[in-house]
Amino acid sequence: MRSLLLAGWLLLIATLVVPGLDPWPFEVNHCGPIQSCHSHEGNQIFWGVVVPTGVLIIVALSHELWRRICPLAFVSQTFRALGLQRTVAGRNGRREVVRIEPNSWLGRHHVQLQWGLFIAGLSLRLLLVNSNTLALAVFLALTLLAALAVGWAYGGKAWCQYICPMAPVQTVLTGPRSLLGSPAHLQTGSRITQSMCRTLDANGKVQSACVACQAPCIDIDSERTFWQSLSGKRGLAWAWGSYPGLVIAFFLLIESGSRQGVDALRSGLWAYDTEPIHRLLAPIGDGRWTLHLPRVLTIPALLLLAGWLSVRLFEALRGWLQQQLAALPPERAQELATQRSRLLASFAGVNAFFFFADPTLGLAGPLGGQLVRSLVLVVSGMWLHRGWRRERSTYTRESTSTSLRKQLERLVPDLATYLDGRAIGELSSEEVFTLAKVLPAHMSDTNRRLYREVLADLFSSGRLERAASLVQLEELRQSLGLVEEDHHAALRELAIEDPRILQLDPQQREIRSLRQAAAAEAIDELLLLTGAAELAELAARPAWREQLERIRRTNQLDDASWQELHARFGPSSEQSRSRVQQWIETLSAQIAARRSLEQAAADEPMIRPLLPTIDRQLTSLLVTLAPALRALEEPAPAAAEPGAPDPKESLLLQTAALLPLLPESLLAQVRLRDLPMPAPRLDLAAERIASLPAPLAVLEGLWQDPDPDTALWVLWLLDRLAPERGQALRHAPRLGPSNATLDRLRRYEPVPELRAVVQLLRVPLVADLSPAALLSMLRLGDLRTLAPGAVLFELGDQADTVTILLEGSCEVLRPDGAADSDAPSLRRVALLRPGEPIGEVAYFADHRRRSTVRVAGEPVRAMVFRSTQFEQLLQQSPEFSRGLLRQLALKIENLYAGVAARRPLALADGGANGGAANGAANGATAG
Repeated sequence: MRSLLLAGWLLLIATLVVPGLDPWPFEVNHCGPIQSCHSHEGNQIFWGVVVPTGVLIIVALSHELWRRICPLAFVSQTFRALGLQRTVAGRNGRREVVRIEPNSWLGRHHVQLQWGLFIAGLSLRLLLVNSNTLALAVFLALTLLAALAVGWAYGGKAWCQYICPMAPVQTVLTGPRSLLGSPAHLQTGSRITQSMCRTLDANGKVQSACVACQAPCIDIDSERTFWQSLSGKRGLAWAWGSYPGLVIAFFLLIESGSRQGVDALRSGLWAYDTEPIHRLLAPIGDGRWTLHLPRVLTIPALLLLAGWLSVRLFEALRGWLQQQLAALPPERAQELATQRSRLLASFAGVNAFFFFADPTLGLAGPLGGQLVRSLVLVVSGMWLHRGWRRERSTYTRESTSTSLRKQLERLVPDLATYLDGRAIGELSSEEVFTLAKVLPAHMSDTNRRLYREVLADLFSSGRLERAASLVQLEELRQSLGLVEEDHHAALRELAIEDPRILQLDPQQREIRSLRQAAAAEAIDELLLLTGAAELAELAARPAWREQLERIRRTNQLDDASWQELHARFGPSSEQSRSRVQQWIETLSAQIAARRSLEQAAADEPMIRPLLPTIDRQLTSLLVTLAPALRALEEPAPAAAEPGAPDPKESLLLQTAALLPLLPESLLAQVRLRDLPMPAPRLDLAAERIASLPAPLAVLEGLWQDPDPDTALWVLWLLDRLAPERGQALRHAPRLGPSNATLDRLRRYEPVPELRAVVQLLRVPLVADLSPAALLSMLRLGDLRTLAPGAVLFELGDQADTVTILLEGSCEVLRPDGAADSDAPSLRRVALLRPGEPIGEVAYFADHRRRSTVRVAGEPVRAMVFRSTQFEQLLQQSPEFSRGLLRQLALKIENLYAGVAARRPLALADGGANGGAANGAANGATAG
């Protein structure tokens, strides 16, 4: 199809310059009422049929079809197909195809350049090219040569993405997605989506040829491109708002020259007028008005004025829409108003164009043109209705559900039992999230893996930003029964497996993913053709090595990305051992870092909350390491030298020697997750840690932890311990998300919560909590000072608060006297010391208070949580929940031990005195 269209393009140029060449199979009235005209039909066919038909294809069908068949896009790829594109010396001295960098001038300003060329093209049409045959022939030939030259000078679809004036017009016409356009973010079967670059391998199979010349890219996912370009894309807002005004002004200026009305515009008879070339310096007017300035100046000026007025109109419309959405959060209201004003601009521009233009040239009669206009109105109306209801969150949810669907198929056993006979591909995004919610509770580890793999898929494809990922995936965490810490743990594990996945921004990740995918398909084809088993065989032959280098150069892969791709095709056992060895070394370094902080915490207690953070990093490392070690249980290759240790055994021994150096609490968590780890080797542990890093260096390393509360704690500590390092850290970039408290501290603003933490850390219950857990307590709780004799709650009250005692003491009072007494006296049954929770029993048991608690002889400092706040704390902080349960268990254990010491026989017999023991235990517990 592209070859036929290119042939038609060349034939059209020929008919414009060769007298008597007339291959067109129809005749129309060449002149009509025009006094001075020519008889060449090429101008009318191109401007009256080809251009409107292309616009109609984009509007009524999809931009994908046009992007695939566009002859200029086809021509621009000529030098790539021939392997003759311009190359320059890269950083390592190898020749590389030149690419347009996103941060280059052209990468940042291409929309402004394209829209300037578009307005210049409209001006040229009005002044000369609309009806002058030679001018049109030169125009078409130069456009063809320009596409060819840009395709030689730059890799990828540089012509389509950065130079072609029609590219932003296609963006305006397409919006989020054409009415019949395919939803690329919902496609799971193929990496080749929409109109992305593709080629055929030796077997005729379609494979990707994308080199990610632009990201996001309308050829890959038009809706994603729409949302990511909604703000911050230079020149796009002006182009979008000016389009309707430019369309209307263009046709009105044609009409002012012919003064024949709308029917003459639709017939395209203006394409035969020979007068425009003689009127370049004449004033412009239609008899009723005249501008006494040359047309060569007034036409571009009037087009710019019309575009500016159109922009102002749609900006006012956007402001009005935002006012109508004032009940929504400001950011959401602003985004919706921008989105809807652009949809209205596209709707107005498309219908204005086809009001004046008729692709049938009137040959089908008045009915034919009306059918086209009606079709455009209906299609654009349906497109507007669909787009009006969509939001960025809708797209994000659907995109996440696509990744979740793939991971459910891969990770959940017996998935069909939950689908009631349906295929998972038939489920809507809402049903996929519902399916995740109903997975059995015992699959919590699978849920964590699901979440991690969805996160990895979204990150690698560039569909997710690290800073926004915590908020955007909140619904997914709720569906899977996960908490915020599970998100941070998934990020830590991903950073271990692929550090670059979190170091690169979304655009860079998408570019890397697309280029590696295209290169991998080309390598697969080369391996198939040559019969080689791995890349090492190809690299050993000069001819094949040159083919590999061409693949790398064509796909514009940097050294790091090329090495990652090499690793995929290398011997799997060798690659696995190399990665495991690297992880073991990281494990050793992390253990040394923990020991360093543990020793420093003896002198500076504020360091202690960072130990759980180190433990989480160690856990993430072990979660990643364990499956890899299990995969190496297969027989390893023979040793290179006789008597050399087995590589697999060496890795297992290294890991076993490090395990005894881990804290017992962490090992218990590892055992709960049933990770296949080797048995600890205490006899080898002593020699594993040679030296410890400096505590301040460890603190600085924690700045990049995914949890913003950890970064907040690190910065606060460095401000106390080494202010100059704290100042330097403020200016260091952070890959992870931030929060309001961290932002305040980075601006040197006071953070009162951190001062309260010093008091909180004296409490044994919370002394071993992480910064996130401590700060959650401060954010949810109410810090109070109570005078001696103040009552926290009384017997019979509702259990609507839970209190943690920080300073001072409280006495627990229970009725003492006859059961039928109207006013029984209270006696003290227990004295509560700092660090003990108060009222938690009644909260968990859901009954009224069974005792009175009041402040003893000195003022008390306490953290008070309302029941809803306490429930939120338990959900947000599994560490606090475990600590509270551990303290309750120890309290009950001590009470039973005391009673057992007094009545051992009764407890052993389980008789009535055993019930007395239960009563004693309950009596000493405030609730």
